[in-house]
Amino acid sequence: MRLPVILASLALVVPSILVAEAQRVVGYYGKTAGDCPDYPSFAPAQLPYDLYTHLNFAFVMINDDGVVEMQHPEDVQLYKELNDLKIKKPSLRTAVTVGGWDMDMAHYSKMVSTAANRQKFIKSAMTFVRKHGFDGLDFDWEYPSDKLRGGHDNDPQNFVAFLKEMRDAANSEVLKGGQERLILSIALPGGPYHGQYFTVPKLAQYVDWFNIMAYNLHGQWEDMVFCAAPLYDTAAHTKYNGYSVDDAAKSMAPRTVNPKKFNLGLSLSGVTFTLKDKKKTSPGSPAGGPGKQGCQEKGAMAYFEAKKLANNLHISDVKSRAFDQFHRTVTQEPKMDNVGKCMYMVIDEDQWVGYDTPETYALKVEYLKNYGFGGVSIWSMDSDSANHELTTSIHKSLTKNFVQGSSITKEDGPTEEDSDTTAVEPEEISSESKKTNSGNSHSAKEVASSAVKMMALLALTIVLLA
Repeated sequence: MRLPVILASLALVVPSILVAEAQRVVGYYGKTAGDCPDYPSFAPAQLPYDLYTHLNFAFVMINDDGVVEMQHPEDVQLYKELNDLKIKKPSLRTAVTVGGWDMDMAHYSKMVSTAANRQKFIKSAMTFVRKHGFDGLDFDWEYPSDKLRGGHDNDPQNFVAFLKEMRDAANSEVLKGGQERLILSIALPGGPYHGQYFTVPKLAQYVDWFNIMAYNLHGQWEDMVFCAAPLYDTAAHTKYNGYSVDDAAKSMAPRTVNPKKFNLGLSLSGVTFTLKDKKKTSPGSPAGGPGKQGCQEKGAMAYFEAKKLANNLHISDVKSRAFDQFHRTVTQEPKMDNVGKCMYMVIDEDQWVGYDTPETYALKVEYLKNYGFGGVSIWSMDSDSANHELTTSIHKSLTKNFVQGSSITKEDGPTEEDSDTTAVEPEEISSESKKTNSGNSHSAKEVASSAVKMMALLALTIVLLA
């Protein structure tokens, strides 16, 4: 008599476990930090592979002949080391990312332009992937139809044709020795300016997921200081409006496509500017160009740099502070942008730094959960601290009450309340988001434990009723 009740209870528990374990954490393995004494060489063996479900090697190129080509001869050894991580974690999957900002994007446009060119590339790509032990291909085209980057008007429809043929080839492949069907994914821009040329609903038929690059939304090309990836639009009332994580999600993830097809991109690097007026430091203040070069290029700062500088504020004895090779000092302590939900600080009086922390990423993860996204993609892994603090925090936030497939049913966004910014109207995270943040705090381990108990109870009941 009670068996149906117990079965029903079990059905409520077990699916939640399966969903909680299903999220994707895709890491891009690339070199963004220069030869910086503050951070050692980032070898595949040093990766926190246990925190990731997928690793993408960035990058491989399309060469003049329209086929896949590695960037550097020494990458062969890195391919092996990256794929050897699957020995330690058999569920880990790897892919190569084709493209990246530095590639000649005219090669993408030419490759997809004819059936013959497409088939030539597809054959080379599948051979390359299998030869080096990867499990898939990730396509980073920046951007179709961008005339300044070698694009053409017919790129969007040709890209769809290419992905269809790529998927058909992957599905038709004769698998050998435990091989699985190739994973196919696409890196999407973080907004409509370039994103309009990606016909996402059509592409979604042929790819396993999309990685939305919801970062580098603001940067050195602007004359106002903003975090690179604000959660909500800090620049809403300026000429740089329309660029935030919220805008990226709403413009690049149409409601006609299953939200689980999307990963929200998170960057482990911050943005830097040189202030025009040292007395004006709030988001939206005038900028006089990019910040000075550190371990990364001008206008960027790795998290491990920002963390080291910020930590020094808590050490009263100046002599005991960690030495910064650039002799930089924080002159305005970190503050929260109450709209963008990111941190900013000032170093050496005129260097403005906007960056994310475990606390601000927790808010972004809650946002993607509400949206029903399938997980995150992280660029780039070498910008984290040596103990992988940011990545660990993202992983913990994801696995805490993670539920895929839910969907925002209203226009969630900031309300017009307290903010310390000067260039925008005050806003705050929505009350709906607050409810999510203050909700159930059971961990995935606790849920799993409950399920085991339920299954044991079920087994006992079946025996008693037999």
